Amino acid sequence: MLIVPMLTVALQAVCLANAVLDPSRASDAELLAALDLEHPGLETVRDAVREKDYAAAARTWAEYFRARERPTPHYDRAKWADFMRRTYPQLIPPILEMADAVAGGEIAHPPITFKVDGRAIDWLSNPTKDTNYVSVVGSQWFMNPLGRAYLLTGDERYAEAFAWVFESWYDNQDAIRAHQGGLGFEPIYHAYYPGIHTRILADNYYAMAASPSLTPALHAKILKQLLTSCDWLHRDNRSYRPGNQQVGAVVGLGVTGIVFPEFKAAEQWVACAEARMKEHLREDFFPDGAHSELCTQYHKTCLRDMGYLGMTAAANGRPSLFGGSEAQALERAYDWLAKLVMPTGQTPALHSAVFATDWAIHLAIGARCFERPDFRWLAQRFWEQGVAPCQKGPVSLACFLVGEQLDPEATARAPRGPEANSVHLEPSGFAVLRTGWDANDRYLVFQYGWPKSGHAYPAALSFLLAMNGELVATHPGSPRSYRHPAYAYCHSTRAHNLVTIDLADHALQRGIAPGGTLDAYADLPGAWYVSGYHDGYQEACGARHHRSILAIKDGPILIRDRIVGAEGHTAHWNFHTPLETTVGEDCVAMLQGRGTYRLCPARPHEIADVKQDARWMAVLPRDCQPEDCGKVVPVVRYEKPIGPEGVEFCIAIIEGEGGIKALAPQTVAIQTSGGRYVVQYRGDKPSEAAGVMSDAECGCVRFRDGKPDAGWVIEGTRVTVMGEEWLNRQDPVSLALP
Repeated sequence: MLIVPMLTVALQAVCLANAVLDPSRASDAELLAALDLEHPGLETVRDAVREKDYAAAARTWAEYFRARERPTPHYDRAKWADFMRRTYPQLIPPILEMADAVAGGEIAHPPITFKVDGRAIDWLSNPTKDTNYVSVVGSQWFMNPLGRAYLLTGDERYAEAFAWVFESWYDNQDAIRAHQGGLGFEPIYHAYYPGIHTRILADNYYAMAASPSLTPALHAKILKQLLTSCDWLHRDNRSYRPGNQQVGAVVGLGVTGIVFPEFKAAEQWVACAEARMKEHLREDFFPDGAHSELCTQYHKTCLRDMGYLGMTAAANGRPSLFGGSEAQALERAYDWLAKLVMPTGQTPALHSAVFATDWAIHLAIGARCFERPDFRWLAQRFWEQGVAPCQKGPVSLACFLVGEQLDPEATARAPRGPEANSVHLEPSGFAVLRTGWDANDRYLVFQYGWPKSGHAYPAALSFLLAMNGELVATHPGSPRSYRHPAYAYCHSTRAHNLVTIDLADHALQRGIAPGGTLDAYADLPGAWYVSGYHDGYQEACGARHHRSILAIKDGPILIRDRIVGAEGHTAHWNFHTPLETTVGEDCVAMLQGRGTYRLCPARPHEIADVKQDARWMAVLPRDCQPEDCGKVVPVVRYEKPIGPEGVEFCIAIIEGEGGIKALAPQTVAIQTSGGRYVVQYRGDKPSEAAGVMSDAECGCVRFRDGKPDAGWVIEGTRVTVMGEEWLNRQDPVSLALP
């Protein structure tokens, strides 16, 4: 197409038909052979090539592409800017701010920032050998906003910045791949990086096609990069591989194939991308819709890339993932995300994730594509806040999915709230318990599932708790950089609200964090109950960890942990909270935030030591990440020696005034401003304490003014209160009493 060796087009096609393209770049001859010059609209390009006027061929291609209206990515460059100003104006300032940073010479993916001297970019420097280096030279996330800022403003600065940065990177590819930034692997074509930068390159190229900053020579380099990346991706993704990375790889392949049908292999690229994504929907997601890593961030990463390809296909009148045979699996993936949304408007930091708000974009897509009024209701509640969704940074990369297809006026179905507040996601292993959807409602998520691949923490039976619009018990999530000193702690059992033995992680299996087994789940009027166990410490010390959580929906929360086995070792009960924390008498920890809470152990005399620490937590929405990590948060750690009978922790979280007292080996009483709760667990034989006798796994009776007025039983047949029979059944039941 451009300056080619003196060969005829026919001879080039024969010679290059089976060529394997160098991953650095294509030659002029390879680019010419890869284009379908019979494609409608390329007549002038074809004529120039026949006349061997390759400079004219380059110029006429640029003219053709500037005028070409279709196909498009998932948005239309002629309509997108007006749509954004009318419908999602809160996204415009952060997009422009990000683009201004690049135009001003900031080439970065924090904490990595490259040295820029005039127009010279030091692409090789990675003094800390941080893996975020590949986010700049491989994925190139920082380039995302340039084309969109150009459409919003028409300011040529953004196109000039794109041309400068891309050409500098393109011309330095060989050096980058050879030097590797000290990482020990090739950082441009390693794993899924070309899939991401190819999608971003196609997006920017389409958005800025009319810019005079894109010279004919630059058009040629862009086409060569799209070609070589897609050629590599097509060869590297001929078969399914589990995990999120392959989805991120093939999105660039599919989008380029749809948006650039001028490439002869375009349809093969699209077919490959769709085939791999469909396989991932079938093989890499649990039946309830959860991605196999059980990490909210990488679940959304897959939805981001599947959504981009699906909407790009739909924008061009092609069949898409939203309507094919795997559509139900994709809808379940959006549904799983919806079921995890916290009343505070975030998704929880499960495993290697953070507390994030980008779910609103994905549910807006799901609402539009699957006509789900509950998705629309949840997303609408977020968008009404007038802020931009964030995820590991002030602005989520998923914001670039927003296009005209998400016009809320495009569907006639009125928004409607979810059918249930609480839900048991059994295939993926989560109990999600909430009292409602307002910010002050209570929310508790309990995890026992088994992640199938990476990005999972050894955190079986962990929990996260929010109420009164704030986190009370938090998960650590992950810093952006795996090289950050916080990462090892975040990726540990002791970083979660769990019992550890000798402060060690419970053992990984084949590098995968094991889960647990659920014993009971009940969502009853007025109370929740979950219980389970895990054997992660069996190999190390022969121990089994049992945990149950009884949560009175407007009262105390009782966590009971038992370690069976591991005599002679030390058990630690770990609790992480972002609230101001002070430990006082009887080992009671006072937590102060919007509300006041007490962390009360039932048998303080058994506690050998109480330690307070300060550790990292995941970044919260709208916060920054100082030094690429979240805020330092208090940790309370109760220590007990493990004896011949094992060890038990029974700890209540009480809002406001109150306390807890052990009445018998299996019975405790919790005093709160709302009443007195007697909780009895199943023992060797039923016992009566404080007038309550039960054979249930867990029975709870509330007393007000000295009189019993409510109760709950989990897997029980008999309950007697003050001599009165409240329950007498043949088979165990879980229900509210009387």
